[in-house]
Parts: sequence; structure tokens; C-alpha cells
Amino acid sequence: SNEELQAINEELRSTTEELETSKEELQSINEELITVNHELKTKVEETSKINDDLQNLIASTDIATVFVDRAMSIKRYTPHATRLFNLIPTDVGRSLLDITHKLDYDRLSDDATEAFQSLRMIEREVSSQAGKWYLARVLPYRTTEDRIDGAVLTFVDITSRRKAEETMRLIAESTKDYAIVTFELDGRIGTWNQGAEKVFGYGEAEVIGQPVALLFVPEDRESGIVAEELRRARDEGRAEDDRWHLRKDGTRIFCSGITSPLYDDGRLIGYAKIARDLTGSKRLEHERERQLGEETAMRTEAQAASELKDEFLAVMSHELKNPLNLIQLNAELLVRLPEARELPSVQRAADIIRRTVISQAQIIDDLLDLSRINTGKLALNRSAVDWSASIDTIVSSMRSDAAARGVTLATDLEGEAVRVDADPVRVEQIVWNLLTNAVKFTPSGGRVTVRLRREGELARLEVEDTGRGIDGDALPHVFEMFKQAEPVGSRVHGGLGIGLAVVKHLTALHGGRVEAASKGLGQGSTFSVWLPLSQSGARAQDDAGAGPRQSLAGRRVLVVDDEQVSVDTLRRLLETEGMEVVQAASSADALQQVGNGRFDVILTDIAMPQMDGHELLRALRRHKNSKHVPVLALTGFARPADVKRALDAGFRAHLAKPVSMERLLAALDEALVAAPGPG
Repeated sequence: SNEELQAINEELRSTTEELETSKEELQSINEELITVNHELKTKVEETSKINDDLQNLIASTDIATVFVDRAMSIKRYTPHATRLFNLIPTDVGRSLLDITHKLDYDRLSDDATEAFQSLRMIEREVSSQAGKWYLARVLPYRTTEDRIDGAVLTFVDITSRRKAEETMRLIAESTKDYAIVTFELDGRIGTWNQGAEKVFGYGEAEVIGQPVALLFVPEDRESGIVAEELRRARDEGRAEDDRWHLRKDGTRIFCSGITSPLYDDGRLIGYAKIARDLTGSKRLEHERERQLGEETAMRTEAQAASELKDEFLAVMSHELKNPLNLIQLNAELLVRLPEARELPSVQRAADIIRRTVISQAQIIDDLLDLSRINTGKLALNRSAVDWSASIDTIVSSMRSDAAARGVTLATDLEGEAVRVDADPVRVEQIVWNLLTNAVKFTPSGGRVTVRLRREGELARLEVEDTGRGIDGDALPHVFEMFKQAEPVGSRVHGGLGIGLAVVKHLTALHGGRVEAASKGLGQGSTFSVWLPLSQSGARAQDDAGAGPRQSLAGRRVLVVDDEQVSVDTLRRLLETEGMEVVQAASSADALQQVGNGRFDVILTDIAMPQMDGHELLRALRRHKNSKHVPVLALTGFARPADVKRALDAGFRAHLAKPVSMERLLAALDEALVAAPGPG
């Protein structure tokens, strides 16, 4: 009873606890169900959203796409698929193979089967009845459970690409002057245009599948040029090359070409080579190079010949001027001899000799000047030159010579000095040559008039004569080298016809011009020269030797020359001026004389055997008795380079043979100004 009730009560309590536990479990399960329900709802919403996205993607894509199952039944398709397949919504579930389409694609079923079996994408280019081209792809459709549940068929419009490729193909086929070759990564030729057949001689069937290396010469194959060309094309985007290639017949051709890599969707698939046959141009280039080499050799030879000629003329000048100098000095001596001063015939003969020597020396100088002008070696030492004074001096010095020919020399110069920007020596040479020419061709009783005027920024010199005149046909040629207006067989005036050529070239070097005018034979001539006026206020250079001369009497001079006759003549002339003269026949003799005593001035030749004048000067500068003694050079080498070398070496003056007594005495006087008093 009591115990039974207690037992029942405990059972009821236990049952109550179990019910409580069950309640809690039910409550927990209910919460889990609510969570699962929420997750399912979320999944449904996500699935719905994904489905919406998929539908929108399918609706918006421009690519014709059809989803089919393994039996080729249609599952879904994009709107653009209806342009190729006659699809309507009720066709879902039908076999795609039963649907008519606009493609030339008989292998559709085979490609789908192959895709299912090989589990790889099948790709093919197909055309449509409308003339368009599509890239058809059959891709196996794999589910999330990694099961092939069907396939996705896509059709991408590649019409524009095919047109571009076709255009390129047509261009390649129609291009006959350029070889266009494509080849695979392994170097096997894939395409070959008509231009390639023309350039290399192979037909298309002969080279397709052959290695592109067969077009290269053996030495390039062996040196790895082919692989290097492909590497540069791959790494740098292009490989330009100009090299020799090989034709089918074995002949070599020179081609200029470029090799470019070919890519498909970013993947390198091969190379294209474009080449042009330039063999003719290359041979022409080689011929030009050969001709250039020959011309260079000829120019070098001509330059050497010109330098040899220049050297020959210099030596010739020296050899000719030495005897002229001797003649000049003896004429000067003849004039100064006491027993000859009262003999007019002797004085007249000596004067004629001196004028003749000057004339011959001028011809030699003209020849040298022409040589220097033609080789571009004649340099001008420009300054402000008083042309009026220069002309007046030259006219005065020529009056006696003109009078001896019965010709009157007259001047018409401006009152003020007319200064030109010119080389004073060359300006005198221009005037001297024009006057000499005028006097030479003017008969006795005639007249030569010299005029000088300003014309704007130029000074105009005009030399007018009443001489034999110039024929109209000969007038344009009077300034040409070695040309004279009189025929060779009838020349009575002599000369080489170089004086006027020198005038023209010297005038041109100064930036001036020269003209000749004549009314005809027997009616005289007029020669005009225009030179630029000096723009500076610089004073004209004084004539060499101008100014008061110091007394030479009692001065001790050493004369050095290997020609004994010249030394004897110089000694006798200088002794007439009261100088004490010591002779030396060689440089060694001169050094011995210097060791025996002191001298006020030394006059030496340059061209001497064993030790020349330059070597003697260096030796004199080392000797205590002659270290500061002025040394003058008297030589037949009178080129500007010779003068410069002498002055740079330390000679106080450079006197060109034949030298006048006035010029020699003036140079000695000028040198002795710095060393007064007898030695």
C-alpha cells in the first residue's frame, strides 16, 4: 500500500522527467528543423537567383549556344542559336539532330560522339548558307558529381577573321615580287606563295612539309643562323635579316627579309617569313664599292701625283732661282762697281738683266701659285691694304720698263686711300700681272692707264691699254690656264699664258671677281678687278723694308752657301756697303767660323748637303757665340709652307731667291736693329 504508492510516485516522477527530456529533445529538433528550413529557403533563393543569372546570361550572350544531353536532346539554348537552328520553345527535349539548320556541318553527330568518347573539346570551322563562318566547338558537359551529362555546343562568328585571312591569302598569292612563307614551330614549311616560287624556284608541292633550312646557304645552316633567326623573332617580335639564300638550282641570291612569330589566342603556333630578291641591287652595290675602291685608289694616286708635282715644282723653283739669284746679284754688283758707274751701256745692260730676272722669277712664282691654288694649299693673310699706295708703287717701278718699250704708263687714282680686305702680297701680284700683260701687248707709242674707284662696298681696279686687243671668240678664254689670245705658231710676245689665270684665281680667293673687255683686234683691252673694301679702320700695312735703314758699315756677317760663286758675289756686294764678310761653304764650316769669333748677323742657304739650314740653325742656337745672333734664310724654296717652317724654326727672315739688293739690305738692317754695334 504505502510502499506501492511510493513506488508508483517514483515511477510517475521518472516518467515526468522522461517527458521533460523528450520535450527538450522535441524543442531542439524543432529548432533544427527551423534552421534547416531557413537554409533550404536560402538555397532555393540562391538557386532561383542563379537560375535568373543563367537565364539572363543565356539571353544576353552573342554566342549561339545549345545545351544537349548525352542523347543529343535539347535542354536549353541561347536566342542567337535560333539564327542557325530552326528552334522554338517546344523543341526542348527533342533531338538536335532532328532540327534543321543553316550550317554546312555534316559531321555534327560524329563530333558529338567523339567528344563524349574522348572527353575533350572538338573544334571545327564551318560555314553557313548565308556565307558566314563560325568556329564550332563541342565541349562535354560535366556535372558537379563529375559525371558527363551532355554537351555544350557553341558557334562563334569568325566571318571577319576569315575574310582577313582570305584577303591575306589573296595578297600572298598575288604578290609575285615578295616570297611569303609560313612554317611550323619545328621549322616545317606550311604555306608557299607564288612570290616564293619565283624567288626560290621551288613549286609549292616540292616544299610543303620540308624544313625551311633548305632555303639557307650551307654555312648559315652549320653556324645555327636559322635557329638564331627564329629565336630573335620569338624574343624580339621580329627578326630582320639581309643575307644570301639558296635557290632550287643551287644559285645564291641576296634577299632582304623579315621573320615574324604567328600567334593564335596568345599561343605561338609558327612563323612567317617575307623576303625580297635584291641580288641585282647587291651586285650593283658590289660594283659601286669596287668602283669606289678604284676611284679612291685613283684619288690617292692622283693626290700622291699632285704632291709629287708640287714637290717637283718646289725643287724646280729652287734649281731655277739659284742661277737667277746669281744673275741678279752679279747685275747688282755690275751696277755698283766704280769702273762701271760711268758706263751707260753697262748700266742699261744691268738694268735689262735685273728686269728679265724679275720677269722670269714671276713666271716661276705664278706656276707655284697655280699649283697651290689647284690643290687648295694657297692661304691668304688678309689685312687692310692701301690699294692706292700699292698700285702707285708698282706703276712707279714699271715706268722705266714700259718706257723702254715706248709705252706710257698713266694712273687715275682716287685722292683718298682705298683700303681693301686682302693679302698685300697677292694684291701686288694681281696688279703686277695685269700691268705686265698690258705693257707686253701694247705696241710702241701706246698707252696703259690704271684707274682705281670705289663702287659700293667694292674697290674696282681697271687696267686699260691701247694694245692689240682681243678677238671676240678668244675673249671668254683669256683667264684660262695656259691660254693666250694669239695662236701658238704666231706668238711674238712670249709667256706661258698663266698670268691672267693667276689673277682670276687670286681674285676669287678674295671673294672678288674679274672681267675682260675688248672691242676687237687692234682696239685695245680693259681688264677690271673688284675686291671687297676693308670694313675696319686698320691702317694699311707698310711695305717691307720701309723706314730708315741702320748703317751696315762695320757689321760682321757670316754668309753660308755651298755654291761658291753665289757666296763670292754676295761677299763683294755686301763689302760695297762696308760690311765685313766671312764665307762658309758648308754648315760644318760655318760652325767652325762661329767658334773662331763672333758675328752680328748670319745669312745662310737652306738646301745644303749633309747638314741643311734648319739643322745649322739648331746648332747655332746651342753655341755660346751665336745663341742670340739673328739668322736669315736665303733660299730658292719659297712656298708658304717653306716660309712658315723657316719663321717657326727661328729664322729672323725668309728671303726668296732671286733677291734684290734693296730687299736683302733692308732685311739685314731690320735684323741688326736688335743687335747694334760691330761684333
